[in-house]
Amino acid sequence: MGSLWKQIYRYTHPRDYRHSENLWPHVKIARAPEGHICSLVWKGRQIAIEDLTALRATHRDTLAIVATGPSVNRLDMQKLAQFSALGVNGAYHLRDRLAFHYYVIVDRDFVKSRQEVVRQVIQDRDLLLFITVHCLHDIFCMLGSDAVKCRLAIIEDVRHKVYQPLVEPSGYATQSRHLAGLSLDADRRDIGFCRDIRCGVVDAGTVAYWALQIAFYLGAQTVLLAGVDMTNFSAPRFYESEADVMPSQLESQFMSLIKPSFAHASRIMKEENIVVYNLSPESALGSEIFEKVSLNDL
Repeated sequence: MGSLWKQIYRYTHPRDYRHSENLWPHVKIARAPEGHICSLVWKGRQIAIEDLTALRATHRDTLAIVATGPSVNRLDMQKLAQFSALGVNGAYHLRDRLAFHYYVIVDRDFVKSRQEVVRQVIQDRDLLLFITVHCLHDIFCMLGSDAVKCRLAIIEDVRHKVYQPLVEPSGYATQSRHLAGLSLDADRRDIGFCRDIRCGVVDAGTVAYWALQIAFYLGAQTVLLAGVDMTNFSAPRFYESEADVMPSQLESQFMSLIKPSFAHASRIMKEENIVVYNLSPESALGSEIFEKVSLNDL
């Protein structure tokens, strides 16, 4: 039946709507005036989601974004645990040593390949999970909608909004006229950063960039980056073994997309007097982007 719905969708929608074909007709949404999804129905069931407007500027304290680079294994978790944590993907393996307040999952491959970790995340009642509709749909299909116990905040890639046409990076300049929160790089108009996640989030090839835009929107005045190594790309993530490594596209996109995107984000953070520290001494994001410090210094 799934393939039949997909064929009907393709025949009844233009090609630039193709990214939503797996959602239709199972997912119904409504949007707030600001553009974000404010109502979500999955297979006839109303799904409780957070109001993004109510979340704005609610976290003025320091926020640690915990990614999954190998350098995490060398961090003093007792010191890191002093700060509120926003985890991404497999960082939940640290749940016994860090209290995660926020979490971000936007990678469908991660959802499909790491089902047990995903199950633990969605059953954590203390978490606010920022997630795309596509990933949530995959979770519902695999684990059932009743499995979700955490709070949900729906975010979207500014390029691939649900039931809206695809936006190519070359079209960001046009989009920015309609999206007040989208800030583009002065030299490269295909590089962006969303100050207001209600209008979407810019994907720069890594979930850490999504997390940085979320931290900005939540109002964090100091942001710590843990495990954002962006180097030695073949090495296992801190929770992986040599025999169980998920593929990564980071190396192929680092110089062309990831590094210039973080450089753009750095300029925005400085304009807003937000301090960002990189806790990974070997990170390929140099100190000219984010100052590298140790937890002992903090």
